[in-house]
Amino acid sequence: MEDFLIDSLSTIVFVVIGGYILFAGHRQLWATMGTVGLVVTSRLLAIFIAGYDTGIELIEFQEWGMVGLAVLVGLVGIIIGRLIPKLAGMLIGFAAGADLALWLYDIVAYLITDVAQLPESLVVWVALAVIIIGGLFGLWLIRVSRDEALIFITVLIGVQFIQDFLGFDQSSGWTAIIILSLGLAGLLVQYAFYLREVKTLSAQAEPEPEASSIAYFQNLQLDE
Repeated sequence: MEDFLIDSLSTIVFVVIGGYILFAGHRQLWATMGTVGLVVTSRLLAIFIAGYDTGIELIEFQEWGMVGLAVLVGLVGIIIGRLIPKLAGMLIGFAAGADLALWLYDIVAYLITDVAQLPESLVVWVALAVIIIGGLFGLWLIRVSRDEALIFITVLIGVQFIQDFLGFDQSSGWTAIIILSLGLAGLLVQYAFYLREVKTLSAQAEPEPEASSIAYFQNLQLDE
């Protein structure tokens, strides 16, 4: 009963967080930064320390020490997002790229150990190199096109959160439809807000039109 309550509560909390990131991640970088810190840290700990495949398994197997460390990193991410938004955007790009690169871990391990017949100790170093490359790629995307890249990244993070914690069957066609629908909805909502912000800022930056010379002389005559 206790395990069921823990699983249910964590599912509700993380699905709500995923939905929030999906539809407002670009505008609320502090929440995105905290979520990315939590997700990436938990996944790194799960893969390289605990020997699991996903960060969710830390909760399933009650690895509370690692869960606490991941939560602490997430809280630090929230503080950075609040105080230094520009740095938070760059860190989100790097962390998201590194997180996506983690999905290649199993492929890298298979190629090194089974295909190339190399020692397993080499897997960690190659995987770290892949993670760093992925992080640098994410950072490059942020530098090239910050707002559009952040919208795309936050949508991916939100969809991933919802999919992971609701336990959708990845081989199901309905899962693909739901995930694509959520992703498209997130993109439309966030991009609409982004265009509205750009329009508002442009309107505020436009200088007031100068008065014509005719109006100046008319005002001058009235004053006289």
